[in-house]
Amino acid sequence: MTQHASTLVIGYGNDLRSDDGAGRVVADRIGALELPGVTTRSLSQLTPELSLDIAGVNRVVFVDASIEVSETTLTPVVAAETEQSGWTHYTTPATLLAMASTVGATPDSAYTVSIPVADLGLGMELSPITAAGVDKAVDLITGLICE
Repeated sequence: MTQHASTLVIGYGNDLRSDDGAGRVVADRIGALELPGVTTRSLSQLTPELSLDIAGVNRVVFVDASIEVSETTLTPVVAAETEQSGWTHYTTPATLLAMASTVGATPDSAYTVSIPVADLGLGMELSPITAAGVDKAVDLITGLICE
């Protein structure tokens, strides 16, 4: 039997701004699968306190909607230091990894999954492009977890 590494999937975004909530949808769908060793968090934004959850897991996957991609992408993340004043209002996956190293062991691997967006207006429905991106993100993440 294959042992699963501990994985934390963090989906974030504003679920009241249509496609911006895609990361949260992915986290909820991964959570519903009840995969062994997998914990999910669905949040409006990344906060410094998440570094406590990240420290000690084997793998962390950050999932967010992005205007910068035209297809769903999986990208490795490395820790990047930032000035402390920036932590309280804008936290990135890279800065969270750096913070995690100050409170415990850093993950063996970290990734961002970026999902393309078409509509960031008020609403709770995903556009067809983003809905397809969510499906691909779930596939990418489950493939990563089960490899």
